[in-house]
Amino acid sequence: MSAQTAIEILDSMFDLFKQMGSGISLDLQWLEISRRLQQVRTEAVWSADLDFVAVQLKAHAAHYAATYQPHLGSEWIRVANAEKLDRVVEQYSILRAHLEQQRGGM
Repeated sequence: MSAQTAIEILDSMFDLFKQMGSGISLDLQWLEISRRLQQVRTEAVWSADLDFVAVQLKAHAAHYAATYQPHLGSEWIRVANAEKLDRVVEQYSILRAHLEQQRGGM
C-alpha cells in the first residue's frame, strides 16, 4: 500500500472537477470519481476518518451532478453551481490532507 500512489490517483480527479464545471456528462464524472476513490481506498491505509471524507466527497459530487443547472447568462445560477463545486473540491482537499499525513508518517 502506498500513500503516494493514493495521492496520485486522487490528484488525477482534479481534471474531473474541471469537466464537471462545464456541466458535461455529470453522471459519468460522478461515476469516475467513485471509481477513483475506490482505487485510493485500495492504496491507502484506510481509516474511519478517510471513509467519512470520501463519503462526503462522493455525496457533494452527486449533489452537484443532480442539481447542476446551465446558467444561460444568469449570474445567480453560475454562482450557485460554483459554490456547489467548491464544496466538492473542499472535500477533495481534506481527503488529500489526510493522505499527506499518512505519507509523512511512513
